[in-house]
Amino acid sequence: VDIDWEFPGQKGLNNTNRPEDKVSCTAFLAEARAALDDAGKTAGKRYLLTMATGTNNSWLEHTEMDKVQASLDFVNLMSYDLYGAW
Repeated sequence: VDIDWEFPGQKGLNNTNRPEDKVSCTAFLAEARAALDDAGKTAGKRYLLTMATGTNNSWLEHTEMDKVQASLDFVNLMSYDLYGAW
C-alpha cells in the first residue's frame, strides 16, 4: 500500500491546512502498519507500506518522519518538489 498524503499540515491545492495533521499522519501510518501486519499473519504474507513524500524542509517540518519511518518499508521521494538556484 502506497500512501500519498500530499501536504500534511500545509496548504495545498484543494487541501485544508490542519496543524494536527502532523501527529495524525504518524498515528494513521502506525495503525495502517498494524492492520497490514495482522492481515499478513492471517494470509501468511508480508504486506508493504510505503509513502510518497515531499523533499523540502517545509514538508519535514510538518511531519514526524523520525517516528513515521518505523511504520514504513520504503519512502518514495517526489522529485518534482525539488527546487533551487542551480
